[in-house]
Amino acid sequence: MRKRTIIVDMGTSNVSVFYKTIVLREPDIALVRRKNGLELVAFGNEALRKAGSIDERMSFINPVSDGVIVNAEVASLVIAHCIGKVVPHRFWEPVELIALIPCGLSIAERENTENAFRKAGFGDVTLVESILGLLPFIDKRGSAAAVIGGGTTEFAVLNDKGIVSACSLNVAGREMDKRIRERVLDSYNISISDFTAEKLKKEIGSLYINNMSSAEVAGRGILDKTLRKEMVGADVIRPALTWCYKKIVEVAESLFTTIPSDMIAQASARGLYLAGGGAALEGVQDYFAKYLRIPVVIDPEPETAVLRGIGELAQSGRLKEILRMK
Repeated sequence: MRKRTIIVDMGTSNVSVFYKTIVLREPDIALVRRKNGLELVAFGNEALRKAGSIDERMSFINPVSDGVIVNAEVASLVIAHCIGKVVPHRFWEPVELIALIPCGLSIAERENTENAFRKAGFGDVTLVESILGLLPFIDKRGSAAAVIGGGTTEFAVLNDKGIVSACSLNVAGREMDKRIRERVLDSYNISISDFTAEKLKKEIGSLYINNMSSAEVAGRGILDKTLRKEMVGADVIRPALTWCYKKIVEVAESLFTTIPSDMIAQASARGLYLAGGGAALEGVQDYFAKYLRIPVVIDPEPETAVLRGIGELAQSGRLKEILRMK
């Protein structure tokens, strides 16, 4: 019997599941309760909706930090829940699982990921670096690629055999949200949530210095602790974003020094392919092109590019060929 191929991306911000197409994408937040063992009460958007109605036995846990599973017990509950929503797991229906991971995970971190899937009831799981998902979208002869995600930014130079050189940086969406919160605090003396910071980033975040848009946010005053609203300008949060993207550009630039000399000219000419939620920010394409001095292409659907690409590689059989060559 042919196995069902299911791709799972346990990201810092979202958990995504691909089965023939993307069938699930939820915020990576679990509401759990300890009674006789650990129980998953709700996950994703459903968990967020329950934020105001939990008791003392319940807690919110994000099982992934900076792209790494940090709570295998909760991660296993999330994995079983998400895959169960996609396709019922029955012993007569074999499942081939592919788990996407950041580049450069340690042996212990890889084992922790495998253990989480094993606890969820899936002993046969293949770990695949997520950056490989951009391979179908770039020139087969070699090109640089980057995925700006929630917890990490992944870089690689790829060719038709897979990864030539790769690295990972713990500066991505979450770090941007943190620095936006700090900027709002310094400028308006109000504390905003990570959710509000992310919303600001998506609504008015821009790397263009002439963008003067603004958005209203609610936050709690530092001195009087009262809730109040402020109009936050794009110019206020821009330094937070610029700091993060400058770090990302610097690492992207250094990546070219790690590849064979005969590939440098090729990769530079073909440029950088960008994906991930962080690639959707206004001005990113021009910012990267200006500082790297190479062509930059952003995937039309950057948040789902990796899943779509891995799905294409898996369905064509090309992924197995690449893994055999490693």
